[in-house]
Amino acid sequence: MLFYRHTTGIHYTDEIVEWAVLRKTRSETETLHEGSAPIPQGFFEQDESPLFPAEVLTDLRKNFRGIITVSLPSSQLLMRVLELPSSDPDEINGMVELQMDQISPFPADQLTLSYELLEETENHSRVLAVAAPRNAVDDLGDLFKTKNVYIRSLDAEILAWWSLLTAHSDIPSEGRVIFILEEHTEFSMIIIDDGVPICFRSLELFHNFTDEDVLHEIAEELRYTLLSLETEYGHRDTRSIEFWSESDVPEALLKMLGKECAGQITLHNLGTLPSLAKGLTLRSADRTAHHIELVPREWIELQRKKRFMQVATIAAIAVLSLWMAVVGITGAAFAIQKGSFNRVEKEAAKYSGPARAAQAAREEMLSLEKYADHSRSALECLREITQALPNFVEITSFTYTKGKAIQLSGTGDGSDPIYDYFQTLGELELFEGVENTKIKENTRFSIKVNLPKPAAEDL
Repeated sequence: MLFYRHTTGIHYTDEIVEWAVLRKTRSETETLHEGSAPIPQGFFEQDESPLFPAEVLTDLRKNFRGIITVSLPSSQLLMRVLELPSSDPDEINGMVELQMDQISPFPADQLTLSYELLEETENHSRVLAVAAPRNAVDDLGDLFKTKNVYIRSLDAEILAWWSLLTAHSDIPSEGRVIFILEEHTEFSMIIIDDGVPICFRSLELFHNFTDEDVLHEIAEELRYTLLSLETEYGHRDTRSIEFWSESDVPEALLKMLGKECAGQITLHNLGTLPSLAKGLTLRSADRTAHHIELVPREWIELQRKKRFMQVATIAAIAVLSLWMAVVGITGAAFAIQKGSFNRVEKEAAKYSGPARAAQAAREEMLSLEKYADHSRSALECLREITQALPNFVEITSFTYTKGKAIQLSGTGDGSDPIYDYFQTLGELELFEGVENTKIKENTRFSIKVNLPKPAAEDL
């Protein structure tokens, strides 16, 4: 059985909620489900409308599997590309927090902060720092919880689009190029130098292409952004403007942009790219240590505690039910057995001698079969355990007791892949489940894998 992991991406606009479910194995990544649902008419037009129409989740949640990732539009985020004189993750994290605290209009305790590595050299890092208002993040999480859907990851919508662009279009590796993305919830600009982003900027106020003042605002925003970049990266002529949009771009806007930049302007249909929900799942499945993550840590801890309480409650109910059933059956069986005991005892006396001889022969035969059976040998068990081993998890100890259990210990890169490995071992047909699972310091673990009882012990 192959090790696999599911991820679900959810993206919403002012018209639809789209979702995609992806399954990743060691050898391939495949999309299992993909779909969309309309937003209730007039939902975002009402006064003080919620951030998300939670009622649409009622019918959709049965399709969701694995880690739930939701996108946040750049209009709700504070984004800044930072040039940092270090490649050490601990130092980068501290410098990002310090610089974002200086430029943010909100106190640090009112934000959820993360960063993503864009480029790294031996002593230098270029990162995208992203901050989101904590109250907006909490409100979104609460809306999903009302439908028993728990967000495990929050990603930046503009980064999902950038991932799709790098995967499905030709990104120039030389010169300065401007990407403009216009979609229902996303109107933003990405500027790259030699294939690496140097600026992510939201243009959320300028969706109305029918207003000439809006078109001037867009052109002015481009001019201001390029001027601000000159102080840090120097002046460079723009090679091209790549305009990706779902709607028609007016000729007047193209002329205004052409006056600000000498490069060629190329129009692209944003609809030719895969859905943003699919882009979210791909980013989540290929997550690295330096990946934007705007979900507060306490959300994840709360979800783990909730799952533990659910399992404990179910187990307690099952044990109580089993105990009550055993008590009832035992009482009835005792009454029946008491009446027939004397009769059975007399019959048994006549056949006790031949029965003992037959039993001894049978036990000898089963014992030979047990030690001749290699289907659950140490080598076969080690093969199955090694095939199920995911990336970033290693086995350091393997103790095999024939016919009983296997004791494993090892290390892993975080508790999530280790828990996934535990689940995979429990589902293998070769074994009878797992127990005594322990994880220390999120990296070291131990687990007992039970083997099926030999036939002789089942008698």
